[in-house]
Amino acid sequence: MSNNLSLEKGLSILGLLKDSKEPLGVREIARRLDLSPAVAQRLLNTLAAQSYVEQEAGGRRYQVGYAVLGLAQHVFQRGRLLMLGEEELRAMAAGGCFNGFLGVRRGALGVYVLAVQSDSPVVIRALSGETMPLHSTALGKALLFEMDDKAVAEIVGDGPFERFTERTVTGIEELNKQLHIARSLGYATAISENVEGVISVGAPIHDAGGSVIAAISVAFPRAVYPKVKISDVAQSVLAAARRVSGGLGFDELPSTQEKDSPNVA
Repeated sequence: MSNNLSLEKGLSILGLLKDSKEPLGVREIARRLDLSPAVAQRLLNTLAAQSYVEQEAGGRRYQVGYAVLGLAQHVFQRGRLLMLGEEELRAMAAGGCFNGFLGVRRGALGVYVLAVQSDSPVVIRALSGETMPLHSTALGKALLFEMDDKAVAEIVGDGPFERFTERTVTGIEELNKQLHIARSLGYATAISENVEGVISVGAPIHDAGGSVIAAISVAFPRAVYPKVKISDVAQSVLAAARRVSGGLGFDELPSTQEKDSPNVA
């Protein structure tokens, strides 16, 4: 049996057990899915080894295992992340000039999963599914918060990184220095580093286990600074990140220094 066919049959077994009102034996599973008992047993053994199915207590029949709950929780967390993130981004965008973004890391790139535009004449566009560099965006830097210098280098490389403006960081040492300061503050900034004339502020989002699974950020025209202070924006972004993280089950965030630091991260 090919790997693809085995996967298809294994998923069929999970679907069958999910819909069954009671545990099923090997022969019954084989009969319903038109498999030989030997093939059904082999597939069940594989699924059981990963805890996706289990035998009922004191019996030989099978039911869905607890590992499936982990998959369900992952889907639930992702859906809840999007719901909570959108709520926070819309609230910040309603403040006037702030364009809000939610993103995740995929390898050496960030990916926008949500973008909410403000009513400001200056629109900073990013579509869901678009990628972003990690080294030149506040959102990208926030996604690197839980990593040490070595891990960051393994992900983004040693450089030189692509330069988008005169202020873009192009070396790993400079990027790690920025990240050290950003972590101490609890948020990252990018000031004309990715797009000339645009300031962005980002903070990480944690899941129930404390891992950084996403980041949230706002971007606004540099022309409104210093009327709009980075420190004030940062506290709004931090509060939003805390609320989203709390909604995902995380209840402990490190303390941050609440001060303006417009020339870092």
